[in-house]
Amino acid sequence: MGDILRTNELENAIDYLEKALYHFNNREDKYWFKWSMISLHGALYGFGVCAVKGTNTERVLEMKLGKAKVEQRKKEFAEYFKEQYGQELDERILDSSVRYNLKSLLSIKDILEYCQEEKYMMQRLDSKILKITEQQRMAINSMVLYRNDFAHFKPRGLSVITEGADWIVKEVMDVIKFLALESNNVNYFGEENRNKVMRILEKFKF
Repeated sequence: MGDILRTNELENAIDYLEKALYHFNNREDKYWFKWSMISLHGALYGFGVCAVKGTNTERVLEMKLGKAKVEQRKKEFAEYFKEQYGQELDERILDSSVRYNLKSLLSIKDILEYCQEEKYMMQRLDSKILKITEQQRMAINSMVLYRNDFAHFKPRGLSVITEGADWIVKEVMDVIKFLALESNNVNYFGEENRNKVMRILEKFKF
């Protein structure tokens, strides 16, 4: 058997944070800014998802399909399962499995809005709500625009003045730090990953 990648939402967020650190601290690479924006976006999004989710995955998912399409997908999957395995799938398992797979992750915009709302963030006695400053909001908006440009690159020539762009990373990192370490909503299940996040944040060279 070949290598197997096993991950989850927390490890995914930490991986993005590590990649943001690597690319931001290696600015001799022509594409450091591109990869910094892409990985920083992933880290902010990922830790936002972890903070809102808590112990309930449904908090960060939404169903965009109508009831008729959901029922049609359930029927198709039930038929496929019976054809493949020669037996009926339990109705409750069928319903929960299909609904989960048909739901979409909330957008980064929605996730960050939820991070600022008491009903989503006050999950524990020591939970804290994100309060985004105007400077942080500007930095996040800039990062999202750059990330979208790079991730969905249209055929064209592009010039970006990257000198002085440290402020974007610094402001976004402060939001990530709050969500990851100060909101008290991220479930680390031990100190290893939490300590790893702290070490990564300390290594950014501003």
